[in-house]
Amino acid sequence: HVGYESQLGWDSNWYIQAGPAVTFNDGATGEVSGKVGLTTALTERLSAYGEVASVTTNEYDFSDLNTNIKAGLKYTF
Repeated sequence: HVGYESQLGWDSNWYIQAGPAVTFNDGATGEVSGKVGLTTALTERLSAYGEVASVTTNEYDFSDLNTNIKAGLKYTF
């Protein structure tokens, strides 16, 4: 993947990245994947994040995407 990340305000960052993907199901196929996400500091040790990721399901056919949403909290010790 190739991506870009930038600060969004004082406590947040956003990122975007995309590139080729290889899946190993019944056989290896070349596909395209990408994601965009956001992280934000809630406290000095706790942050929240969210991400939307997609991958083509039939090589380079962008009309049928497999999309996932991820969200969570990260605590730093």
